[in-house]
Amino acid sequence: MILPLLLLFACKVTGIEDGARFGPLTQLKLSYTSVFVGETDGGALVLFDAGPQEDGAKVAKALEPMGFTLEDVEHLFITHGHEDHIGGLAAYPNATRWGLGLEAPLLEEAGQGLDMPLEDGDVTVLDEWTVEVLSVPGHTPGNAAYLVGGVLVTGDSAMLFRDGAVGPPPEKYSDDPAQAAVSLINLRDRLLPRADEVQAVVFSHSGGLDDPTAFWELAAISP
Repeated sequence: MILPLLLLFACKVTGIEDGARFGPLTQLKLSYTSVFVGETDGGALVLFDAGPQEDGAKVAKALEPMGFTLEDVEHLFITHGHEDHIGGLAAYPNATRWGLGLEAPLLEEAGQGLDMPLEDGDVTVLDEWTVEVLSVPGHTPGNAAYLVGGVLVTGDSAMLFRDGAVGPPPEKYSDDPAQAAVSLINLRDRLLPRADEVQAVVFSHSGGLDDPTAFWELAAISP
């Protein structure tokens, strides 16, 4: 039931562009969702979300031209604990798992866990990278966004619609739709004084923005 609904919804959002580059991150399309990968100057391979595949096959294929394997992923930042974002966690045996501690119960229900629980506003330093975690509750209780290298990784906190507007996911996909919508506005307001730090905004289930103007405007509060 979930997959047909997602495919129907996909008609309303911009398409995921496999291999699209946003700052230090590359978007990898995994059917109806995506993950983001990047390499620090020190050679650490970093992944945002694990994707749905238990064997990580599509991610493995995408990493081959980069000269990496799944075993090379050192850090994995989780936006939230839905199956299409954590189903592939076991495919990265050497990755340290990061995410908001509030999301730990949902991951535990799926038989997964966090190595490094984070709190809202925590900043992780990886070589020359800084990864800031931002709480965006509503889609799930511990739903997170990350700011890294000028890129705001929103996961399922927001989507880019075909009319160019940014908004939260449809109500049926969030635990608390009203909170999800409010949290997205709060995220925008929180980052607006630091707008010069955000050069791109990316989403798990749609194409991304290399100009964040639509995120600052947030014309679509609900789809």
